[in-house]
Amino acid sequence: MKRFYLSTLTSLAILFLMVPVKAQVLESSNLKIGFKSAGILQFLDDENTNNSFSDVPYGLQSAVGNLTFDANIADGIDVYFDLYLSSTHHTGEVTDHEGYIYLSHLPEDSDPLSFNRIFKYIDIKAGHFELDFGNQHLVRSDNADVQRNPLIGNYIVDANTVSPAIEVIGRPDPFYWVGGFSMGTTTGDFKKNRGTAIYGKVGLDYNNMLNVAGSYYRVDHSKNPTGYPNNGSFSSLFSGNRSGGRYSGVLGGGAEPGQVKPGKGQDETAWHIDAAFKYNQLIVSGLYGFVKDADTNGSEDGAPEEKWSYYGVEAKFNLNSRLYVAGRYNAAAAHMLNDLDSDGTVSRIQVGFGAWVVPGMLIKAEYVNHKTKDFTTTNLQYDPKFSGFLTEVSISF
Repeated sequence: MKRFYLSTLTSLAILFLMVPVKAQVLESSNLKIGFKSAGILQFLDDENTNNSFSDVPYGLQSAVGNLTFDANIADGIDVYFDLYLSSTHHTGEVTDHEGYIYLSHLPEDSDPLSFNRIFKYIDIKAGHFELDFGNQHLVRSDNADVQRNPLIGNYIVDANTVSPAIEVIGRPDPFYWVGGFSMGTTTGDFKKNRGTAIYGKVGLDYNNMLNVAGSYYRVDHSKNPTGYPNNGSFSSLFSGNRSGGRYSGVLGGGAEPGQVKPGKGQDETAWHIDAAFKYNQLIVSGLYGFVKDADTNGSEDGAPEEKWSYYGVEAKFNLNSRLYVAGRYNAAAAHMLNDLDSDGTVSRIQVGFGAWVVPGMLIKAEYVNHKTKDFTTTNLQYDPKFSGFLTEVSISF
């Protein structure tokens, strides 16, 4: 990722050499630095039918933090990057997350070829960033960036990954659209026959009251000769969560217990529909998605399929300016696993509330009940489940 930052700066230098730009000094007011931190106290119990789980004691999770940098380097040109100061995957370590340039237009005295005629209709985003697939990644808890999520945990199927990518964004109000392509991997990948991911979104945002969007994603790494999982290329759209999960120690442990990661990211096709409605103090949202991996073995022998659908509904009601209540139900249903039909489901109920102590400081509490049933293969056949209470304290400035 360090090399990415260097290459971004190099690209910016080339851009400015190509067009005449008056020298400008980046004033401190053009640079915004943000900090976020969050900690969780949990009381969770888990079990399964073969009694292979140990008791999970209550306790405090390791605190997590985010550091963000957003610089406006010229009129219409912004650069953003952020760091995880600590995360579930890398406790006590600083790791990278996103880094990109966002171009909405060129300064008037730096546009001899009249590119701004095009930028009247589109924006361009390029770098290493979260792919804009679905709307849930915009409101999920992302490490310490948790105040946009009314509850503590995220959805069971979490379509969230970063990748080297380029997006073109159109906003013919009230409609909007996004078209992009990426390496189809979390980092640069130049293995033979690596696929390239294409994705897009179209939506309607009416008066900040109704938002409806549909997303599509397609990539094929199955012809990569190194094969899966033997160091071959794979898509991480449903498995690239760098920040980890919000529940700890349950279901045998790990960084993301309870999360479902459909397919193996080989010959993958996915689509996703979001809808959100806001009326006075009530916000109701829902989603439905489908993902198919047509060749989970990649270039290895055979082409077993895996198919999942996932769905959910969420409601938040603001009791006043400082207190709200929220609830969510979401589930993932397996239709085919390893080329065999499946009736397995994983479901989760979350209810809770949030209280703003002061602007920028939020306390949340949640009850969660996570269940699995009707699987006949893998560890899910033992109906793992967990439930309990969590509280989370976060700050953001």
